[in-house]
Amino acid sequence: YSGGAASVLNATSRAFERIFAGTPAEGKIFPSIGNHDVSFLGCTMVETRPYSAPCYYGQKYSIMRKSQEDLTYKQWQGNWQKYFPALNHHASSPKNLDSTFQWETPTRYTLDLEKKSSVHIIVGLDSGSWTLSRTEDTPESALETSTKEGVNPHCSFLRDSLEQGKRRGKTVFVYVTHHFTGACDDWSLVQQVDVWIAGHRHAYWQNMEPGATVVQEQQHYPARIIVGNGGFDEGHIDVVSFVHMKEEVYEKNGVERVSLKFLVKDTCIGDETCPTSIWPNAHCWQKCKDMPGGVDHGGGPRKATDSKYGYGFTFDAMKEQVLVRRANRAVKLQLGTNSSELRWVTLGTLPVEEGVGHSAIIPTDDESEATVFTFYDGHVDGLTSTARLASWSKGHVPVSLASDSRTLLVKGNYWKADVKGKADVDLASGEVLKFKRDSEGHLVMLEVTWELDLDMGLQEQLIAAEGKALFLKKHEVLPPSEELVVLREESNDESELVAANVVI
Repeated sequence: YSGGAASVLNATSRAFERIFAGTPAEGKIFPSIGNHDVSFLGCTMVETRPYSAPCYYGQKYSIMRKSQEDLTYKQWQGNWQKYFPALNHHASSPKNLDSTFQWETPTRYTLDLEKKSSVHIIVGLDSGSWTLSRTEDTPESALETSTKEGVNPHCSFLRDSLEQGKRRGKTVFVYVTHHFTGACDDWSLVQQVDVWIAGHRHAYWQNMEPGATVVQEQQHYPARIIVGNGGFDEGHIDVVSFVHMKEEVYEKNGVERVSLKFLVKDTCIGDETCPTSIWPNAHCWQKCKDMPGGVDHGGGPRKATDSKYGYGFTFDAMKEQVLVRRANRAVKLQLGTNSSELRWVTLGTLPVEEGVGHSAIIPTDDESEATVFTFYDGHVDGLTSTARLASWSKGHVPVSLASDSRTLLVKGNYWKADVKGKADVDLASGEVLKFKRDSEGHLVMLEVTWELDLDMGLQEQLIAAEGKALFLKKHEVLPPSEELVVLREESNDESELVAANVVI
């Protein structure tokens, strides 16, 4: 809770030096700016005022708990750069392709810690602040909103950083922000992020099963982890954790690949009931269990131990840029009971009792009403293939089965999460759909059919139905801002292209 004050950053830097004992070295410690790094009270609800009133940098606040004028932006920035000198020596600023922003530390920057590494780390600014206006001397590049219509600094920085990494031959993109929101809603950019690390929520969460392996060529949604349980506790989890990222290179079928292991370690395991009370005084680790043989700085011996809950995962990716890799294709779909009578597929509102915000999958005769979808997580097994299907609208969520185990629908919102950081969508979300080609080469979606629904006014909707099938036709479209990602060397090997993006 520094607000960028020199005294607190100095004390923090010295504490890192003492506790880490040179590993990592002072020159390898980098901050990701959060709301309390901007201002002591965090620019949260106590700051809510007319938009023109800024949340000030620094630690000063009034008796009404409103931030007061303290540091200028330049003073605030200078403090971070002084006490975290790695920002001056190892961080880089990608070139803005629009010539609108001049990215700079500590708010937005990138990291390539080793030239031989395949990983490009992108540190963005999603602070979790409620009040987003800042002092007048704050440059546009350090704001979370833009004064220019149609310009999104989050998307601009992410695009510039991805392009920088590609030019440097990187193949794994790790995005780090303090908070996780839909600040950049350009999915053609978001889906190029391989791993997204955030905090802010005082808990730990990951969007895959503990110990899972996520394969780059099969993913559509970024692998996500919330590591916020090092902040003050709210009774959400009884451990304090950190994540150690380890990059290893291995060979598969004569091709080098990268195994990026995210090892979760606990530095405190609560020695009390969790939670010990109810909000707002809930906590789980006011007292940590002693770890014999650990380091004791006055609070009892501490030792990094494997995650109590088995958290952590492995991200498996290409080592070299050898394919023409493209963001997963965006398509409009037609379905029908025969190949000559196809109707467009769109989304329709379900009755309230089926779930607020849930949408049925329905037919339409109007192409302009058709919903844009994306196939992902594709696999081929002989003559049959499987894949999941995600909608580009309605919060960019996958097609799932309803609680009745037969209605196919779109529900939830990729950007929505609860107070613990747990999101609506994880990597296991979405129904696995089956496909094949018939004897005449027509594409068929298996185990589905249209069915009239009386509650929707005799509207047909898509349901899961064993033994049924519908003919399917795909029409590739270009969603807003979709980018063709061309890597160093094209491959004429069709099997490699299929491996990179299974074609249904």
